Amino acid sequence: MKTAQNHSARQSHGRPSWMYLLGLFFLLVIVDGALRKWVVPSQEAIIFVLKDAVLWGGYLLYALKRDPLKLPRPLYSTWVPLLIGAYVFVAVLQAFNLRQPNVLIGAIGLKAHLAYLPLVVLVPAVITQVTARQVLRCLWGYVLIVCVPITVLGVYQFSQPPTAWINTYVNDMNTIAKAADFPRITGPFPYIGSFTPYLQFNAVLGTSILLSGVRWNRTALLVLGGILLGGTAIVLPMAGSRSPIVIIGSGVLALFFITRSWSQWLQLLTIGVIAIIIVTQSVGDSILLQGWDALAERVQASGEARTRIVNFLAGPLTGLEQGGLLGYGVGTNHQVAPGFVSGGLWDGWVGGDNRVLRVFVELGAIGWLVLTAMKVTLLHIAYQAVRMSRHPVELIVGGTAFCVMLPHVLLPVVYNVVSSALYWGSAGAVLGIWSMQRMTYSWGNAEVESTAIKLDALE
Repeated sequence: MKTAQNHSARQSHGRPSWMYLLGLFFLLVIVDGALRKWVVPSQEAIIFVLKDAVLWGGYLLYALKRDPLKLPRPLYSTWVPLLIGAYVFVAVLQAFNLRQPNVLIGAIGLKAHLAYLPLVVLVPAVITQVTARQVLRCLWGYVLIVCVPITVLGVYQFSQPPTAWINTYVNDMNTIAKAADFPRITGPFPYIGSFTPYLQFNAVLGTSILLSGVRWNRTALLVLGGILLGGTAIVLPMAGSRSPIVIIGSGVLALFFITRSWSQWLQLLTIGVIAIIIVTQSVGDSILLQGWDALAERVQASGEARTRIVNFLAGPLTGLEQGGLLGYGVGTNHQVAPGFVSGGLWDGWVGGDNRVLRVFVELGAIGWLVLTAMKVTLLHIAYQAVRMSRHPVELIVGGTAFCVMLPHVLLPVVYNVVSSALYWGSAGAVLGIWSMQRMTYSWGNAEVESTAIKLDALE
């Protein structure tokens, strides 16, 4: 009771400004492409950097009153602070790599690697200042105000010709990507490659919400997760990408094994099968299902998927041959780097869509090992958060973060703004939740105080 009163007293003073800027940052990550494509295309460059300015503005406001480098106290008993610091050190050092073509490339590389790192400080700070009820309200708001309209927009885009104005990318392109005779949609994002990470995030978030609803018998969570996952299932194939299906499936399968909740997953599977049967019988040949047909046709017409997967997996080995131990410096393989270098290509430039190889050549073997060690450690934190979950919010955050982080142990996020924002945002959220759990739970003790009790008291 006293805890709830103290919390209410803190709430009466209002939220700090940096929290509003943090929320605005994530909103801009989602609507950035819409602004650049349709609203103010003449101000594309300004809109592109606006979200970064908002995030760092919030971080600076946060730093005026709190230690800008401080993480939750329980994390200092782990390798997380050391490895994050080591990654920052490697990135800064590589910005001055003598093998780079010029100094501007290093600056571009620093932005790509470190621009969203403040999220691991800001998001845990938010976690400590909100209640479980507020988190769930925020999820409802996100689904109804953001996700549902984007689903509707995606269906509308898919129904329009590939050359329609609504299907244009941020920059003019000679060809419009298609799946069968339909356009590969981008939603409010600038490109397909930005839209698919958002859809992957929604898919694993919806799955985590549904699992929480089943485990704690929360009908509201079942409805919320069903809306989110159902909308994502409609729009995901319309983007025409095959890899998100594999990435989502591998993450959910791994979550299935680490939760060890066989009966709950069986209930979830049963609900899913019934929902699929109802939807397919209801809509028939509606455009709501044609995205899957178009994606299946594209998969059958393309034989390069296996080659691309093998190249991604072999990226570190190939990168070791090309980048060696020290690499060529951050930014060397950034997609915009050629615009800042005269005279054509340079040593260390890889290009292409093998982002694993590109990052390895930038960082070299030593930097790659530091980055991978940090990612594995963050993934382990998410794993522990899932295993310790005693409240729906804990499982939602932990499960989503685990599924987001798992594929990125190998796949980089530095060349994709949306992937980077979602990865570091998920990392910050799970670091906050895990820290709360560690302050409350005692490993190996069957009778521990539950964070669920703490969270419910704040509701």
